[in-house]
Amino acid sequence: MFDDLVDATTGTHGAGALSSWSRVENAACAHRVATMAAMLDEAHAASGSADRDQWCLDNLDAVAAHIGAAQNITPGTATHQLLIAVALHDRFPKVAAVFAEGLITYALVKTVVHRGALVVDPDALRALDELLAEAFGDWEPRSVDKTEKAIDVFIHQVDPQAVRRDETKARGRSVEVHIEEDGSGMATVLATLFAHDAKAFQARLKNLAATVCPADPRTADQLRADAYGAIGNGTDRMACLCGNDDCSAAQNPPATGVVVYVITSDDTLADPESAPRSEPPAPKPESPAPPPDLVPEDTAEDADAAPTSDDAAPQSDSPPATPTFTPTPAEERAALDGEGPPLFDKPLRDLTLTEAMTPTPGRLAALRPAAMMGGQFLPGAIACRAAIGATITRIVHPGQAPPENRYRPSKKLADFIRCRDMTCRFPGCRVPATNCDVDHTIPWPHGPTAASNLKCVCRRHHLLKTFWGGENGWRDRQLEDGTVIWTAPDGREFVTTPGSRLLFPELSRPTATVRVRDVPASHTAGLTMPRRKNTRERESNEVEQRD
Repeated sequence: MFDDLVDATTGTHGAGALSSWSRVENAACAHRVATMAAMLDEAHAASGSADRDQWCLDNLDAVAAHIGAAQNITPGTATHQLLIAVALHDRFPKVAAVFAEGLITYALVKTVVHRGALVVDPDALRALDELLAEAFGDWEPRSVDKTEKAIDVFIHQVDPQAVRRDETKARGRSVEVHIEEDGSGMATVLATLFAHDAKAFQARLKNLAATVCPADPRTADQLRADAYGAIGNGTDRMACLCGNDDCSAAQNPPATGVVVYVITSDDTLADPESAPRSEPPAPKPESPAPPPDLVPEDTAEDADAAPTSDDAAPQSDSPPATPTFTPTPAEERAALDGEGPPLFDKPLRDLTLTEAMTPTPGRLAALRPAAMMGGQFLPGAIACRAAIGATITRIVHPGQAPPENRYRPSKKLADFIRCRDMTCRFPGCRVPATNCDVDHTIPWPHGPTAASNLKCVCRRHHLLKTFWGGENGWRDRQLEDGTVIWTAPDGREFVTTPGSRLLFPELSRPTATVRVRDVPASHTAGLTMPRRKNTRERESNEVEQRD
């Protein structure tokens, strides 16, 4: 069927080709979803799977980890896709058949699974599956809201008690924090809360913003935004940025129990007063080229080719290039506050097309950028702002230092490993290194406690490696520069590099080569996987019975 859909695209163009390839895309996605469900079936059919269903990291978790590695997606995303695949092929086989023909999209399939989750009666479920499969044959374009309501109509026909109705607005209160992925170092907070709590929060922001002196350069909006950060850090005042030595509000707020890890370099946090000021280059005087004997050796060839008075360079009507402005570190830090500079230095009507399309030279580009633990990018100026009142710990590269003679690494070595890796080193996992275990790639005591044998792995993937590992399971090996090569149960390899390699390549300099002792075939003797009280299936059945 899929090959027929691909063949049908031959000779098509324009809207016809778009429609044909969209159907091929849907059918390919259906094959991908079916493969996920088949992988879980294979895991359940394997010897000993019944016992592993009560493991803390059960069959579904193991298959989700394999799916995540194969697609380079996070474990949460992989688990969600696997649950959609299982629900589709176990509960909606006729809808799955329509999906395989490419007639519906994955987004519609997810909506069907989510909206039909509360239908538990087998007869009602079969009837719903048939109604939806028949309706999707001539399904017209609908918005997300209209799609959900249309599916709810079918659910109401077969099982009126299973319609997922909208909750009241009070039950829908929530707070969402979205860290921007555009490298700006900013985040957006969206909150829906009780009106009286919102009023109290508004007053709290206003009071905190008033703890700085009138000479602070920030605008009212910037002060309220920074007051939000002060509340998050648990402080009762804000540090004033006026720069006056006699300002009583300029003292840093007291330290709190809130910890946010930011990795940066020494030159980013250097004292701005000690940095030399970069002046715009002076215009070059009109003079003939210097004699060859006065030109440095590596530029003599260019000087010989320079035009002389007898061979003048062609004149150009274009305006002279604007000198490049290189801000000092102090100017970069100041660029975060106050009103922004104008986009152009003359009225828009006087600009040429080239000038209008040329951006103003960046003011936040000279300072070396930083990163939060977890890999989020931070411009250098924002990293400097984060350092106000913070405790600064120097990270020491171990170089070729010998291994430590103990199981748990010292704080200095563990800090280096976390800053080098930034996240869990399993393929696709983005758990921050601060929430991970520092794992020995070659198990202790056969492998040393050294940087070349240590990496950050979250608890989920630590258990996966330990209890789903071995000759036919997940295996890993580590190189001196921190690169980790994972081998999946099917023999495929996945390579992960330290999260700091792009911004801080110096942290990935090779460390001492690992000296390995005899490693036994199994190193899990005496270890037991944490177990569930019930399997997922039994817990699901208990929930359905209570409902």
